[in-house]
Amino acid sequence: MGGDGLLSVRLPLSLLETLRAAAGQRGLTIHEAARRVLAGLSSLTPDQVRALKEPPHELASPRVSVYVGWPGMDDLADMTRNASLTNSAVFRRLLYGLLVTKELLFVQQNGTWKLQIVARKNTEQIRVEGA
Repeated sequence: MGGDGLLSVRLPLSLLETLRAAAGQRGLTIHEAARRVLAGLSSLTPDQVRALKEPPHELASPRVSVYVGWPGMDDLADMTRNASLTNSAVFRRLLYGLLVTKELLFVQQNGTWKLQIVARKNTEQIRVEGA
């Protein structure tokens, strides 16, 4: 963690490139994309975050610093404490689940965007109830 809501994490290079590409397609910086990802974190339980897959280890895993603001840092601190994971592990799992495995989805509920775990059966997405 750092001052002014600065998050410093290690990301596999392929995941970092995927984040940059996804953010760029939406006209966002990686800082804005990271803030959006962390904004949905409070909709997941520690067990759900622990159950998300970690991306495969890569030799090239640069340290990346993103400005996520204090609300994002507070949500991340709560999750790292409750899930017994590091900042990097939580953030990597969220990105990998959203951008690569598609285990996570942003859904809008009552005008609020939340992260939701999805199960895949064949190519059809099925929502996990109670998530």
